[in-house]
Amino acid sequence: MGLEINANHVRAARKGWVMGMCTPLHLGRSTHVWDIKIYDEEEKLICISRITVAILAKQE
Repeated sequence: MGLEINANHVRAARKGWVMGMCTPLHLGRSTHVWDIKIYDEEEKLICISRITVAILAKQE
């Protein structure tokens, strides 16, 4: 479940493909924090983002 997301859009991707690279910054029992960087085909940075999610037990 999402708790917080922060994104900074550095430049526009006007055509072609984009690629995202996710790196865990914190993997706890109840929360995870991920760093996400999005690049265009020329490997120019498009967006920097950080997301915090709550880890919930599966309901049966």
